[in-house]
Amino acid sequence: MGYGDWIFLAVVLGIAALGVLFGFGKVLKFITGGIVGIFISFIICYCFGGVILQIPFVNEMLANLAAKWSHISFLTTIHLELIIYYVALFIITMILRIIIVRILKGIVETDVLVMRIINKVLGAALMVALGFLLMGLTFQIIDWIGGSTKIDFYNALATSANAIVRPLYDWNPMRSLGAFIKK
Repeated sequence: MGYGDWIFLAVVLGIAALGVLFGFGKVLKFITGGIVGIFISFIICYCFGGVILQIPFVNEMLANLAAKWSHISFLTTIHLELIIYYVALFIITMILRIIIVRILKGIVETDVLVMRIINKVLGAALMVALGFLLMGLTFQIIDWIGGSTKIDFYNALATSANAIVRPLYDWNPMRSLGAFIKK
């Protein structure tokens, strides 16, 4: 193990210690709040919006809504009913996300010894998972930059971080992100 691997292990332990210090509830609220929460809601709407649209009740409701302005060609062209549907779905998703996070935070922050331990353990696990996600994203950005930056970074990993970090770079699951974005 090179010194880069030792630095990596120290960072993982530091992140886990922060997770234990803050607990699962506070880490979850921090992660899902702000711009990340908006991004999470957007992804959920993207993934499930088409499925919900196939429900006969929703489809019929949108058809009735579209019939209200069928005589206005501009509104028919832009499919205003779909815009209204996705805006409403986004707002509902945001509200549900906030409610679910508050419920989970309330459950894990209950002042019972077992729940305090679970809160600390899950907080550490969530922080470490977030750290791995950010590391994979960083590796992917370096991969996208390419050229001498990628080569120099890979050579630095070969000399200083070859036991743990280099295999994580080589087997980065974020590499499939590039293929997903190009679709």
